Amino acid sequence: MIVTIARMAIPAALVAYSAWSAAQALPDVGSRIEQAHWTAKSWLDGEATAAIDSTWSDTLPHRDFASGIVGAGRWLALGEGKEGVVPGRDGWLFTAEEARSMPEPLSASLARIAVLKDTLNEMGVALTIVPLAGKADIYRDETGNLPMADDLKARYDDVLASLRAMGIDTVDSRTALVHEAKVEQVFYASDTHWTREGAAAVARAIAADLPQGETEFTPVETETIAFHGDLTKFITTADYADAVGLREETAHLFKAEAAGGADGADIFGSGDDLFAAAAMPTVLVGTSYSANPDWSFQESLKIALQSDIVNYAQEGRGPVKPFLKMLADPAFRDTPPKTVIWEIPVRYLSDPTIWEPEEAQKDQPILAGGMLTDDLARIEADVPVTLEANGILQAASLESERLTGHLAALNLNNKGETHVD
Repeated sequence: MIVTIARMAIPAALVAYSAWSAAQALPDVGSRIEQAHWTAKSWLDGEATAAIDSTWSDTLPHRDFASGIVGAGRWLALGEGKEGVVPGRDGWLFTAEEARSMPEPLSASLARIAVLKDTLNEMGVALTIVPLAGKADIYRDETGNLPMADDLKARYDDVLASLRAMGIDTVDSRTALVHEAKVEQVFYASDTHWTREGAAAVARAIAADLPQGETEFTPVETETIAFHGDLTKFITTADYADAVGLREETAHLFKAEAAGGADGADIFGSGDDLFAAAAMPTVLVGTSYSANPDWSFQESLKIALQSDIVNYAQEGRGPVKPFLKMLADPAFRDTPPKTVIWEIPVRYLSDPTIWEPEEAQKDQPILAGGMLTDDLARIEADVPVTLEANGILQAASLESERLTGHLAALNLNNKGETHVD
C-alpha cells in the first residue's frame, strides 16, 4: 500500500514542483523577450533560443541550491569544478583562460596594438604597456601543472620581447611579481586577481620607468573586506564554499591621500566621471585588475608615481574596449595626457573576441570606439606564427602603415561623434 502511494505521490510532487518553478521563471523569461530586439536572423541561427534557454535556467528557483549541492559534492569526491577553473594544490584555483591555447598568431594582436600606439603618438601621448603575467606562471608550484605554467611564461616572454622590438615602452610585471612573491602573496588563492602587495609591486616597477610627480601620496587604511574568490563560483555557491574547504579571502583596502588633504578620488569619483581627465599627466586603462578598487592598483600607482591618476579601466570589458572608449572620450581627445599606462593580462591575447566591435546601439558612448574596433578586427592574422622579434616588427609595421592612414581620418579634436571618413 505504501509503495503504491509513493509511486503515485512522487510523480505528482515532481509535476507540481515543475509547474510551480515554471510559474516563477516565466515572468523573467517573458520580460527578457519583451526587452530583446531580436532579428529574424537571431531566431534562425539559434541566438534567440539560446538566450531564452539561458534566462530560463538562471531563473529556476532550485538552480542555486542544486548547483551548490552538486558542485560541492563533485569537489569533495573528485576535486573538480565546472569548465572555467583549473584546480591546483592546497585550495589554489586558476582560471582556465590561462590554459587556453592561442587561436591565431599573437602577431595579429601585436599589429593591432601598434596601430593604437601610433594613434596615441600622433596625439602627442606616450604609451607604456604593462603585460600582466599569469597567476599560474607566478604560482607554478601551486598549479601542479608545470606545462601550463611554462606555456604562460613563454607567452609572456614572447609578448614582452615583441613589444620592445616594436619600439613600445613596456614594464616587466613578471619580474616584479616573482620577486615580491618571495616575501608576500601577490595573487589570491581562489581569485583571479592580484593582492594589494602584487599590485603595489607592479606599481613600483612602473614608477621606476616613468617620471615622478610632485604630490606626495600616502596610504590611509579604510576597511577590511572578506569575500569568496571569483573562481569559487566554478566549484560551488558561496553557501557551501566554506563547508568544502574553500575559504574566504581578505583584502585590506586603503586610499592614497595627497599631502595637504587633497584627494584625487573625491575629484574623479569612481573613475566614471573623467571630466578634465587631461589635467592629470598620467592615465591608467585596462581590465578589472586596474578598475576594481578592491585590488588597490590605482591607489598604489598614485603613491608610487607621486601623482594623481585618471582611471579609464573597466571591469568585464577586457583590455581593448576601455582603451577605445578612452580614445573616443572628448575630454581625453581635447586635452590629452602625457602618458597612458595600459595594463593587459597576457591571457587576454589568446581571446580574439577582445577585438570584436561593440553593439553600438546598446552603448552609445562606445559607438566611436566600436567603429575603430571593427577596423582593428579586420587585420588578418597572415603574419608569421613564430614570434621572432624581427618578423613581428615587420608584420606589425606593415599592418600599422596600412591602417594608420585610415585611422588618421578620425577627427580626434572634434567634440562630436568620432567617425571614420
